Formats: sequence, structure tokens, C-alpha cells
Amino acid sequence: MSISRYVLPLLLFASITFPGTSSAADWPTNNIRMIVPFSAGGSIDRFARGLAQHWEERLDGVSIVVENRSGASGLLGARTFLGSEADGHTMFVGIQPTLSMNIVVQNAPFSLDDFAFVNMEQRDYGSVVVRAESPYQTIHDFVDEARAKPGELSVAMIQGGGTTLFGLSMIQALDLDVRVVTFDGGGELRTNMLGGHSDVTISGAFGDLALGDQVRVLTVASESRFPGHPDAPPINEAYDGIDVPALGDSRFLAVHSSFARENPEAFATLVESYRETFESEKYQAYMAETGSDVISGYIGPDDTTRLANELHEVVQGLSDVLRAE
Repeated sequence: MSISRYVLPLLLFASITFPGTSSAADWPTNNIRMIVPFSAGGSIDRFARGLAQHWEERLDGVSIVVENRSGASGLLGARTFLGSEADGHTMFVGIQPTLSMNIVVQNAPFSLDDFAFVNMEQRDYGSVVVRAESPYQTIHDFVDEARAKPGELSVAMIQGGGTTLFGLSMIQALDLDVRVVTFDGGGELRTNMLGGHSDVTISGAFGDLALGDQVRVLTVASESRFPGHPDAPPINEAYDGIDVPALGDSRFLAVHSSFARENPEAFATLVESYRETFESEKYQAYMAETGSDVISGYIGPDDTTRLANELHEVVQGLSDVLRAE
């Protein structure tokens, strides 16, 4: 008896992919959208475009298209991402704890559990910075005067975001009575700082490097001294007995959690493809050239998820202060 008429149907059956199953070959099968929840030209946009350019070179003709969906402090972009098909071909490039602020402060209709984190690639940290002509040489100079003149000194910061969270946490931990002045974007904040219109500014340690000798960084939120700012002690080192979280703008890559849960092999392939791109000589050289290597690293999905949840807890702890702002 010939068995060919049985073998062919079996082979065809074996080739079928049923919903909820996956193999390593299932990703990518289409071009990729990379949703950025802020406008073009900013630090998160530059990060996304640099990654997309280098990653797609390794994807055999698959294109990665960066799509800016700004609005409502990142909330619009997050909702756009979550409303797209959960097939691993739409990614989200976001900032934490901004995402948690969307959830806690803006009552977003989603949670961190809706995001499967791939990597928190860039960890910038908050800083307290003054222009070079400022009389404050150290963070102690500013804090001492703020305590001597309650309600008189001003602290400038961007409305929302990780640096804001650092600024508010520091003010709370040091029990300072200061005037908080907020701005919508980094350009306005920088103009205000360089013009000397506020006493100190809450900024980002990495961004401060570009200003060179125009500014002086008094303290940073990082746990150790930040590269490029050797004279700026971490805030918890400058003041014993306080515990200000290591806050700033942490930039991450994520996909839909349902995709990772229902297609674990495809998700693992995606993660490995990203890791290989990050560790490639070409991407490492690109980061060194742009200077972002000092804030970049690969920690993987598990540690990224842990850090994202830790930052979420910080936001929840400061929810009353954030809503007041």
C-alpha cells in the first residue's frame, strides 16, 4: 500500500501555526512600527531612531518605522500602541517613570502589566544644576540658604517626568520650603536656567554634559558619581540619613504583554535580536560617538520589569504631591 496519500496531509498539518502558538521563525514577518509617545527631535526620539537604524540592518529587509504620537505627557502614544495589533510588530519606546505617571496621576486606562519590557537601555539621572556664574558652589550652599530664607528661593523643573520626580523627592527629603517653577519642555527650562531666572534647576545629568562649562552640577540622583560630573556627589552621599530614589528618565523598549505571553518563542527571538544589535560593534561605536554609552546598558526583560515596578512604587508614594503640582 502506498503511504504517500497519508504523509502529505500530515506534513501539511504539521506546517500549520495555530493561534496562541509560535516558533522562532515567526518574528519578524512584517515591517515594524516603533511608537514614540513624544514629538520628533527630543532625546527619546533620537534614541528610537538610532536603535531602529541599526536594528533593521540585521533583519533581512524588514524596515523599522519610527512613529511619533505625542500628546498628554506620553499618554496618547501609549494608548496608540496598546490599541495596535499585538503581534510583536508594533513596539513602544517609552520613558519610566513617565509611564507610571500616566497611570497614577492621569488615571490612564491601562497598567504596567500591559507592557512586556524588552530592555531599559538608557538610564539618565536627575541633577541639580546652576549656571556657571551662580554663587552656589555646592548643593550644601543652596540648601543652607534655602533653609535660611524659607519660601524665597526658586527651583525650576519640567512638568512631569523622572527629573521632576527627583526634584520633588529631594525637596521632600530635605524638608525645603522653596518655590517650584515648572516648564513644558527642556528648551524653555534651559533658557530659564542660562538666564539665571531661577536659583537652581532640576535637569538631567546626561543632558548637562552638552552644556560644558556654562553650568555647574551640584548633585545627581545616581547611586554613584555620574561620568563627566566628578565634583557632583550623589544626593544621598551629600546628606546622610536621607533616601532619595535614583530617579531620572529611563528609556525603554516594550511590546504587548499578550504577545510575549502567547508567543514566548517569538518574544525570545525578538529579545535576542535586540540584544545582538545592542552588543554589536557598530551600535556600540554609535553610542560612543553620540556619548550615550555612559547611560546605556543591557539588563534584559526581567531586570527591566523589576526596575519599572520599583519606579512605579515611587510614583505611587508621591501621588499626592504630583497631583498637587
